[in-house]
Order: sequence, then structure tokens, then C-alpha cells
Amino acid sequence: MPEQVLISAFLCQEMAKIDALVGEQRRLIELLKEKRQAVISHAVTKGLNPHAPMKPSGIEWLGDVPAHWSVTPVSHLCEQVTYGFTNPMPTTEEGPYLLTANDVDYGRVKYETARKTSYEAYRNDLTDKSRPKEGDVLITKDGTLGRVAVHDGRECCINQSVAKLNPKPELILPRFMATCLLGGIYQERMLFDAGGTTIKHIYISRLSKMPVCYPPLPEQKFLLSHLDNELARLDSLCSEGQRAIDLLLERRTALISAAVTGKIDVRGLAESEAA
Repeated sequence: MPEQVLISAFLCQEMAKIDALVGEQRRLIELLKEKRQAVISHAVTKGLNPHAPMKPSGIEWLGDVPAHWSVTPVSHLCEQVTYGFTNPMPTTEEGPYLLTANDVDYGRVKYETARKTSYEAYRNDLTDKSRPKEGDVLITKDGTLGRVAVHDGRECCINQSVAKLNPKPELILPRFMATCLLGGIYQERMLFDAGGTTIKHIYISRLSKMPVCYPPLPEQKFLLSHLDNELARLDSLCSEGQRAIDLLLERRTALISAAVTGKIDVRGLAESEAA
């Protein structure tokens, strides 16, 4: 059998095995991500006490909530619900970060990929609505919808693709609001309410009306502490799965290279398998 045919047959067989393993790991990661959203949703809509008295929320998609929790529209929980600038901004090597929807991820702001703008434009061409403060909740309203992060106070501005919420500290913790909005039930609702035919958008008017259920502040802190531990465990499993995928893909590349450069004797392997 010509060596090229043997190499092709060997690679097809080995690649199929590796691709199957990669597929399994990717499915596992997707299941873990779904589990993550479900864990958040249950904690921020039902609480942690399975025996707590419940009451109807009055919202069909929200269902029953703990009797001592409140259900309030986003606008009543925030000083302001708005979005960033629409005018062009200069980009520079140094200066405040210029955040777009691409720079807001699930639970974090990707400052490492964000562009920067000049201090002059930051101070003179923008209003406070485009300059988030520490504790403001940022939500992507265009592009990939519903990615949520809490701003850590670094000097930055947001464009029109990012919504900004200023939670009232006497009612709701910024991190609790962000965690709520990252839960599956709220993610689904934001997508359901999104407008647009081909390109979807989260409209501020609809986001402002979206009801959020929340417990008293001490219970919010307790729930966040519990979720930190549970989500860290799930995130660790996701990271392990991704590491396994990376190793499998490295092996895939190495096998191809070794086979086509003669570092693996595919003739010997074919003979041993035939025997």
C-alpha cells in the first residue's frame, strides 16, 4: 500500500478519536455553563432555604419568590438606567479606557483588549452618563446581548452599545444586581424582550421595566458568598475541560506533523493492526 495512503488512513483514524474526545469535553463545558446559570437563577429567585414561605411574584416568568423578598422594576432599584456616547471618540495609546460591548464579558471587563481615548475628549466631549463610576453595572445592549459586569472604578467611558445601571446601595448591592442579571432566567428575559429583526438590541425602556426580585441586604451578602464558592467549583471544572481540549488539540497537531514528516512509521502501525 502506498505510504501516502497509509498516512492518510492513520491520520483519519487518530483524528476521529481525538475529535470525539474534544467533542465530549465541549459538551461537558456547555453543560457546566448551563448548570452555572441554573445555580444563579435558583439562588437569586428562590433563595437557599428550601423551607422558606413563598409568595406569587405577580410575574408569570418569575413565578413564586420567598415571601420576605421584594419584586421591583430595575428603574426603581437604580438612580439611573442609561447608555454611553454616540459621538465619535479619538483613540490614543494612553488615557481612559474606551469600552464597547466587545470589552464587557460575563462577570468582568476585558481592559486588556479595550482601546483608550484622550483625557481631553474624556473630560470635554462626554457627560457623566458615559463615564461609569465604581459599582455601576454594565450590560451589553448590542452585539452579544446581556453580558454583565460590575465596574471596578478605573477611568473609562462607554459607548452606546453598553448600558449603565447605578444601583441604589440602600436597596441592592451592585454585585447582587449583576449576579441576578447573569442568571439564566434574566438572561432569557432580556433576549425575549430584545428588539430588532436581524440584529437584536436591548432597549433601555424595556430593561428599566424588567422586574427583579431581591432579599434584604444581609441576605444578599450571604447569597453572594454562597455563590462565590459554588461558581468557583463549576468554573474550575470548566477550566479543566478547556485544558483537556487544549492538550488534545496540541496532540492532534503533533500527530499530523509527526506522520507527514516520517517521525511515525505508519507502515509498522498498519502491519501491527492487520496482525
